[in-house]
Amino acid sequence: MPRLVAGIFAALVLLTLGGLLFMRTQTWKRIQLRRASILAATNRVDAMIRLLRRNRNRRSVLDPLTNALIYYFIRAGRLDDAEDIVAEAIQKGDSSGTALGQLGLIASGRGRMDEAEHFYRKALEKDSSLIRSLGVNLAGLLIEKRQGLDEAERLLEQALEMREGASRSGVHVNIALLGLAKGEFRDALVHAMTGYELMPAGESTRGPRAQALALAARASGLLGEREEAVELSRKALDLLEGLQGFDKLRTEVDEMAAEYGKPAPSPVRAPRGRLNP
Repeated sequence: MPRLVAGIFAALVLLTLGGLLFMRTQTWKRIQLRRASILAATNRVDAMIRLLRRNRNRRSVLDPLTNALIYYFIRAGRLDDAEDIVAEAIQKGDSSGTALGQLGLIASGRGRMDEAEHFYRKALEKDSSLIRSLGVNLAGLLIEKRQGLDEAERLLEQALEMREGASRSGVHVNIALLGLAKGEFRDALVHAMTGYELMPAGESTRGPRAQALALAARASGLLGEREEAVELSRKALDLLEGLQGFDKLRTEVDEMAAEYGKPAPSPVRAPRGRLNP
């Protein structure tokens, strides 16, 4: 009997160790990410956050569950929560370029553009392979600051070469922003619509698709194509209907639709007068 008990105990220990080892595998991580996606899709956000918190690796932002949680908090505007997770990982030894890049995203979300640029450049110095993602963020920041537009253009051209399919949509949207900044409105319109068309339709892309349409509407308006600008603005507003976190964009698009919906001002003509003999 003692041998039987010992054998059962040994088997339980092996099963437990096997389970713990499985929990560290990428397969197990992918299963948890799928579970998190299902929870998010069914609007069970609190349950999703608990799942990610419970199963993530606190020592590394490269852990897929930790990474997913950080980016969720950034997109949701919960920047303090995102920063706490990154800071904890750095404190525990994470010195990756990804961690620096995430600090850049957090700084950008707070409107601290110089700080964001500092972190983006440090991240790229640390890990040049991050150029595929952070290069677009840095370019967008330079466009917003109206500084280094030539560098921004090079970064975006490089990103287009490195990406394929739907992943190019964000690059085209940033090129549209660049076109507006440089006064190249026709190019801005083309790239904004290209970015919109590359994005898959779905709940998770409603905000980004609305942003692309808003840029296209602005470019159309600046080209004098007022009816097209109004139509694009209304399409953007339809996408924004009931969507949380996009109040500022909704207000801007609403104002743009009203602006371009007015009759175009008639050109002022110089009064005709008789010439003095």
